[in-house]
Amino acid sequence: MQTVLDGRYAADRSVVALGMFDGVHIGHQVLLKKGRALADREGVPLVACTFMDHPLRLVAPDRCPPMLTTFDERVRLMENLGVDVLYAMPFDRSVMDMPPEDYVGHLTRQFHPTDVVCGYNHTFGRRGEGTPALLAALGGALGFAAAVVPKITLNGQEVSSTAIRGWLRQGDAARARALLGRPYLRQAAVAARRGGRWELFMPPNGKQDVPRGSYRTLCSDSEHTWPVLLHVEREGRALCSLPAGTSLHDELDIRFLKGLSVEN
Repeated sequence: MQTVLDGRYAADRSVVALGMFDGVHIGHQVLLKKGRALADREGVPLVACTFMDHPLRLVAPDRCPPMLTTFDERVRLMENLGVDVLYAMPFDRSVMDMPPEDYVGHLTRQFHPTDVVCGYNHTFGRRGEGTPALLAALGGALGFAAAVVPKITLNGQEVSSTAIRGWLRQGDAARARALLGRPYLRQAAVAARRGGRWELFMPPNGKQDVPRGSYRTLCSDSEHTWPVLLHVEREGRALCSLPAGTSLHDELDIRFLKGLSVEN
């Protein structure tokens, strides 16, 4: 997959998928698989058009949510879903103030899409004035078809990044895992050894924290994976026990499977 951060990419023909794709959850996966199928039908690349940072970081910083994935995680997940080009735009004032018609015109001139795929509640352009209905109308004039993915639900709940963040804030890693389609991931470094237990530090990297409590997890370094009962003590700090003789030097990946006893 090609990752474009400087805007230097153009396509003679393509299928374009629009979204922030934070979490690359099961709803995003449906959307990207739809885009992949359309791209295969047309014999063209699938271009996922997104932003480096959440637009609210500029529009309303006090309302900007923590992220479910780092940018590098998004890159890996979207590559695994068959995206050919990840086109990540910086969200600056020129983009924030762009009328939705101009935004779609820019995408059309740059990517020449046969199809543009988005979610049912996707908005774009100045003040979020662009809607899927407007996208479809513009597509009729500009020569592409708009494919709108409907609301995706699981067990009666809408799948969304907001819902996943809500479950994580409550320490319900199992429900977050179901909506993500995989365990929630945090990275950690070894801070100290306390007797037979390891103290881990999860650095603040803009991702959603989980509350204090005990969690069933999988912890991995570059060579091993262990099922671990992790005790989150305070923001960014956790304790765990690992098999005797374990030597930790690498950064750890912690995958949260289930919250067992959580202090909200």
